[in-house]
Amino acid sequence: MSKESGKYTSWNRRALIKRIEILERECSLSETGTESEDFSGLPELSEACDLSIVTTPGQPENLLIEGENLEALHLLNRDFRGKIDLIYIDPPYNTGRTDFRYLDNFRSGDGDRHGRWISFMRKRLIPARDLLADEGAIFISINEDEFAHLKLLCDEIFGERNYLTTVSVKVRHEKRFLKSDKAFHEVVEYLLLYRKRGFKPWKRRESARMDDYRYKIRELKDNPQLVRFGGKKTAVFGPGEFELVKGDPGAGMLKKINIRGTLKEGNSSGRFYMKYLAGKPGGYLYRVEGIGDDGMGCRYFLTPTDRKNGNYLQGVPQSGESVKEFPCPNFFDFVSEFNRVGQEGGVEFRNGKKPVEFLKKILEIGNCTGKKDAIVLDFFAGSGSTGQAVLELNLSDPGNRRFILCTNNEEDICSQVCYPRLRNVMLGYRDRCRRLHPGLGGNLRYFRIQPAGRGGSEQGKNRLF
Repeated sequence: MSKESGKYTSWNRRALIKRIEILERECSLSETGTESEDFSGLPELSEACDLSIVTTPGQPENLLIEGENLEALHLLNRDFRGKIDLIYIDPPYNTGRTDFRYLDNFRSGDGDRHGRWISFMRKRLIPARDLLADEGAIFISINEDEFAHLKLLCDEIFGERNYLTTVSVKVRHEKRFLKSDKAFHEVVEYLLLYRKRGFKPWKRRESARMDDYRYKIRELKDNPQLVRFGGKKTAVFGPGEFELVKGDPGAGMLKKINIRGTLKEGNSSGRFYMKYLAGKPGGYLYRVEGIGDDGMGCRYFLTPTDRKNGNYLQGVPQSGESVKEFPCPNFFDFVSEFNRVGQEGGVEFRNGKKPVEFLKKILEIGNCTGKKDAIVLDFFAGSGSTGQAVLELNLSDPGNRRFILCTNNEEDICSQVCYPRLRNVMLGYRDRCRRLHPGLGGNLRYFRIQPAGRGGSEQGKNRLF
């Protein structure tokens, strides 16, 4: 008897029948897909009105759906196709471990370690893709066990051109060992990011300090040599024909910028230098007309005397403030947050709980800070960290962002972990040290997936928000 089939020997008849029904529905759903608008054969949603939470009547409602997430995804496509702004999921990593509250071993009877997991994920990622808005994005946590397979699968479903990055997430200290008999200590996990089509990741914006503007050019030659580069009139000053003076910073001064790395192709000044001036004799100054947004009407370029990179000098932009955008790094360090995650939300969820600060970082990169009415979906909700992150973001940056969480109730995950956590953070709670955590507010509707014909009211089935 295989290990996979042996795990069912202790199940009673009712549990076995329920599992068979779930597997049959999964096969049916995966065959039909979501290309058709006919949802008549789908299960239905039954609202548990007694579990609703209302702290701000009339305000947007969040959703918690208890049931198989594959069914939930197809049901959500009735109302939310193309409307979800951000999806985050933390699926099973297929490590083979048995100490989780959810299935994390997808080995088949013939010993295949990856096939069932890939099929399991494909069935869910296809309807998830259909739910994303054109400007939406999906973030997926994973570790080394299935990273390579997940990357290829997402390339297939979302398109390789829509792959944006893989973020390495430091989740534990290099000296905090899980198992000393392993060949390598797993310090990082990974976060895959794919867009739908029009998504542009958030970038950090910083204003340049006026302290950087402290240079002045003195032209010592009245009639410099005039040439043209790329159709632009250029005055050439040789050594001794100009001075670069460093003084007190101020609005009338210039900032010296070294042309290196991405700047060589990253802006018009860098491209101009690399095309026309790189490699010319060192120690020369070039005043090029028609470049820049600082109101000077020109830009100065310096060629290096030490065979290193050249420089250009710019004035303060006419807006009075220089604002630069910096891309987000593809490495996060959340070791401290992962170490403290145990009691977040007032519930315990061993092995798999993600810190709220990590989720809030994802919301930031996913542009949910700028979109006050964003809809966020997590269909491997687990302990509900994503829901808490959305509520905290609404509190710190007032908005009406909403979440949809989906999770089954294996080992009572939904009823005894996810829902109590959402109730805690919405209404307030005391942790095990009796510290008070004030409520974040928010409204919640609780739904259960039922076989077709046994769902709830028409309102509950046909209008979720």
